[in-house]
Amino acid sequence: EGAVPLRGVAARIAENMEASLGVPTATSVRRIPAKLLEENRRIINRYLAGGRGGKVSFTHLIGWAILKALEARPRMKAAYAEIDGKPHLVERKSVNFGLAVDVERGDGRILLVPNLKNAHQLDFAGFFAAYENLIRKVRANELDLDDFVDTTVTLTNPGTVGTAMSVPRLMQGQGLIVGVGSIAYPTEYQGADDATLAHVAVSKVVTLTSTYDHRVIQGAESGEFLGKVHELLLGGDRFYDEVFASLHIPYEPVGWSRDIAPIDGLDAEL
Repeated sequence: EGAVPLRGVAARIAENMEASLGVPTATSVRRIPAKLLEENRRIINRYLAGGRGGKVSFTHLIGWAILKALEARPRMKAAYAEIDGKPHLVERKSVNFGLAVDVERGDGRILLVPNLKNAHQLDFAGFFAAYENLIRKVRANELDLDDFVDTTVTLTNPGTVGTAMSVPRLMQGQGLIVGVGSIAYPTEYQGADDATLAHVAVSKVVTLTSTYDHRVIQGAESGEFLGKVHELLLGGDRFYDEVFASLHIPYEPVGWSRDIAPIDGLDAEL
């Protein structure tokens, strides 16, 4: 009673989910300060609002950091395959970047995971445009089979609905899926007022998870990969400089620096 049969794409997704149960996975977790991500995104969107339009999301920037980190840690692009009944490690040079998109349709909600083909060949502006075009196709129900095949890695962002951390399911044929949590102050500080947060230099944070196929990727490699994403989101390797240059933004991005505590009593006297 009340059961609804799965049809078409939904049935195919259910089959893939069932198959994913056979993938032996492990997960690495890293919490990253989000202050620099917030400030530079604010500058980018102010500039875009006064000219070409559009709006860069946190997911755009985090997705771009993941792509750059994959260049530095190429083993994270690997996949497991059985060829003639024997296990093989498949090393990939290209990246078809999967985007998990939650879609609400007349018969309920469905999770679609199309991919950006050869995303590693794009600069940030090209990645931003391709990402938005793929989302437009999702909303307009214009996806075709080619949009789903040969995904290398996937990004899923349940943080948009407030989820702090996610350990998502890894599909067969992929070696990695990255989950992005919500961007918020640590729970223990969420009742603090703005002055207190500023005084103790508490930043909002974002939690990233790297869920990987343990047959071809090891924990240290996954940890180093998340460490590289962390480094990039704090401005390493001129990350924000390249983003600004790609979008032709004529400003310097905000750089990372640690707060310097005032001398005891001096701030009160001033």
